[in-house]
Amino acid sequence: MQLQENTLFADRYQLERLLGRGGFSEVWLAKDNWTHLHIAIKVYAPGQGMDANGLSEFCGELANVFDLNHTNLLKPTHVDTWNEMPYLIMAYCSQGSLAGKIQKMSEEEIWRMIHDVASGLAYLHDRDVVHQDIKPDNILVDEFGNYVITDFGISSRARSTLRKSVVGGSVSGGTTAFMAPERFSHQPSPTKASDVWSFGAMVYEVLEGIVPFGEVGGGLQKGGAELPIITADVSDALKYTVYKMLSKEPWDRPFAKDLAKWAEDPSSIRIDYDLLTMEEESATPPVSPGRSTQRFDAPPVDTTTPVNQPEPVAAPKAVAGQPVEKKKSKAWVWVVAALVFLLVVGGSAAGVVMKIVHDNRISDELAHEHFQQSSSFDRLLSEANINNIAALDSAKDCVFRLEQIEENSLYKVPRQVASDDREALLNQAKVLYQEACHRYEIAPEGSNAEIRNREKCNQLSNLIHELEQ
Repeated sequence: MQLQENTLFADRYQLERLLGRGGFSEVWLAKDNWTHLHIAIKVYAPGQGMDANGLSEFCGELANVFDLNHTNLLKPTHVDTWNEMPYLIMAYCSQGSLAGKIQKMSEEEIWRMIHDVASGLAYLHDRDVVHQDIKPDNILVDEFGNYVITDFGISSRARSTLRKSVVGGSVSGGTTAFMAPERFSHQPSPTKASDVWSFGAMVYEVLEGIVPFGEVGGGLQKGGAELPIITADVSDALKYTVYKMLSKEPWDRPFAKDLAKWAEDPSSIRIDYDLLTMEEESATPPVSPGRSTQRFDAPPVDTTTPVNQPEPVAAPKAVAGQPVEKKKSKAWVWVVAALVFLLVVGGSAAGVVMKIVHDNRISDELAHEHFQQSSSFDRLLSEANINNIAALDSAKDCVFRLEQIEENSLYKVPRQVASDDREALLNQAKVLYQEACHRYEIAPEGSNAEIRNREKCNQLSNLIHELEQ
């Protein structure tokens, strides 16, 4: 039977109002006809029910939540079944959920919320319970103003049972917009770090009014999208906390227990201001109106150059004796000089003159290319990091080309940088190699992280070998 208002549920609870609906459950405000109190009742597989085996397995899983006791967990007071539908009885939180407080909270209140949720989450994680679906709808406010986590203790196994029982239901073990990047990999099993990412996406929505990566969630971040900036007028400590929670790599995220400590005393947080520079870099005017808020990695755009105007030639680095990029008028002067010389000296000297013109043109082109390759190398080296090793490979190509140019007899500019660039690239490759090896060592055995970092170690090892030859 389909649940509706005024239904007498389990011969005891009068359903009054639907509070929320998920892919496989409904939450109702109901009146307990025995106690005359208002309660919240969560019904699984509403209207359809489950078979006997499914009921037995699912209810056995639900029984585990009765061993979990914490101030910031909304513990059910009763579990039972009715018409093959499992249900939980919980205290009714009249102040509603965090979803009703989005963009309405002071920073002080946000820190309190972070503390409460992190404390409850740390309690679950200490007992190896992964929530799997942290989002504003699952954070309620109790009568004392505490933020409490609900819908916990539903394991992947129990969700699988529901998936088989609920036709057309979505029982993926999380809400897509709040799912971490690793949940979209070949090994999508939820982890404690996944809960922290979901927590970060939730706090971001509280601040900005939108989820950080749209309805695609961490799948967009996994595909290369940059971490969106926080524009809300809050402290650097709060911004840093959210950015850390939303780190792409699980091992870069703080533990829930650390977040609880940070929230108790935000002034004690050791802020990495390099992580906050993204806000300054993103403060430039947009390239075009209506640009998507989901930003992808792309070459930096010089927004100071007027549209449809020739881009000014970049000045070369300040090195004594280095010529600036050649001007078109220089080639024409050589041509005129050559013609005059031909008229005066005669055809016998024409070949010599043309060779001089050709050599000077090649020399100018080499000087110009040298400048371009050197500039590209500097940019690529600054962009290289453990997640952008490809920049090192491109920088290596720049070094090899610089060496070829400097070995060319027609390159007459006294500027030799290839050797220094090769050494700088080698040092950077060695630093990233050590970081990749460390991540490989701490990654869970057989995990995607272990495989990925082993590949990075091999890639960097080969690059170092090439540079040391």
